[in-house]
Amino acid sequence: MKEMKRKQPIFQQSSNYLNILSHNIEGLKCNFNAFRNHHLTQNADFICLTETWLSYKNLINKFDMNGYHLIHKSRSSSFSNDHLPHSRKHGGIAVYYRNSISVQEIDSCEHLNLEHITFELLKEKIIIVNCYRSPQQKKTEFLTNLDQHLKEIGIERKIILIGDLNENSLSEKSKPIETKLNTLGFVNIYQNLATTNSLTSLDCFYCNFKLTKDHHKGIGATYYSFHDTLIFSINTEYQTKDLNIEFEYNDEENMELDNTIVTPVPMVKISKTTSKRKNDSEHTNTSKILKTTTISPTKSRNEDIMKEKQRNFLKNMKYIIEKSILEKGSHTITLTEQLALIGLKKVKILGDGSCFFRAILHQLNRNQNDHLLLRSEVINHLIKNKDFFLPFLDETYLTFDKYIEEMSKSVTYVDHLGVTATAVLIKKNIIIHELGKKPILVPGSDFVEDQVHLCYYPNIHYDSIVSIDNNFAFLSFEDVIITS
Repeated sequence: MKEMKRKQPIFQQSSNYLNILSHNIEGLKCNFNAFRNHHLTQNADFICLTETWLSYKNLINKFDMNGYHLIHKSRSSSFSNDHLPHSRKHGGIAVYYRNSISVQEIDSCEHLNLEHITFELLKEKIIIVNCYRSPQQKKTEFLTNLDQHLKEIGIERKIILIGDLNENSLSEKSKPIETKLNTLGFVNIYQNLATTNSLTSLDCFYCNFKLTKDHHKGIGATYYSFHDTLIFSINTEYQTKDLNIEFEYNDEENMELDNTIVTPVPMVKISKTTSKRKNDSEHTNTSKILKTTTISPTKSRNEDIMKEKQRNFLKNMKYIIEKSILEKGSHTITLTEQLALIGLKKVKILGDGSCFFRAILHQLNRNQNDHLLLRSEVINHLIKNKDFFLPFLDETYLTFDKYIEEMSKSVTYVDHLGVTATAVLIKKNIIIHELGKKPILVPGSDFVEDQVHLCYYPNIHYDSIVSIDNNFAFLSFEDVIITS
């Protein structure tokens, strides 16, 4: 069996570090609950959002978060009345920062037709520019306005430029925004990494000063946006004052992929309020391929290895279940007592046919509202991987299409195929607890920490499981049944 690796956290719990999260959220209103309840959000010192889709008419205080200040600018406030994006929907940018951190917002001396929020970290003396360029805004105009803004700030100062500039850094076509920023001394430290469902790299983190090795960067997957999150932790105590001179950057060894939220494939049916798709020409509606840290042969190998693990699990399910049965003791215990013996307890989940998806979401972000969305993503994954799952289809279903039809209903309980598909989508090992049995691991990740825990009442119901002190549950791999 392959040795499980221990993943280092990207966000550092030290006063010397600044933890920065950047995300094109595609609608703060419709995604606010999932966003604020996620542990990456709660561990970030600064959160830079683009495409909030809020107008000046929205009550911004509805989106306050405990312990944070919020700055927001609507799209219309960033452009003059006669400018095309002024009257267009969507756009909008926001910044959350912790109450304990001193910042000063920096406004331009004149109206620039530039969608940005700029502020200085007073203690660290670092400027952060959170910026968004709509595909409808010409790159030449955007660059002219951005160049003016950066020079107004002072290009000799330490500046971090974050956001979605809608230029694919992985494309072989010309990249005028990247080229211009390089000439100004900026390097995009995420330039070789896919940040969207279609494996493009539209989101950026440009820096014009040299970073020490004592920093951590990564990508956090989401199930509600076309874009993933950029997560970065910088040690401000040991940063140099040197600006970039050479524009090459190679720091793959510090790169981590944080898959702590659902990573879905495209929806079967998508509502307008939770759309993960871009309608703009620069966002192609291609099928999602689950991402790893780089687009390389390693990615295919990792996916093949995980597929083989899942195939072994499905082939040997009967044996695994038999192996999990514990010897009966001298007295009968309840599931609650069985969980307590290993420091765990159950959290009741509504029994409505979607209890499995509700329990998974409770495990991921303590919020169950998007269970129908998650079900749709799982169904879509099953459809796309029909040839893989078909040999393991329960014989009670006459055809695979009939199976999909039934599983698409919100009142249908998930089966072994749905559980296995969910594990690979969220990139977590799903640990199933059942009365009188040793916990069974459904493979979804190679990392030991990547666990979600559910308790199962055969053919009836799933509940969520947490530790006795209400933290996330965790078991060593010696305590679970793993497919060999």
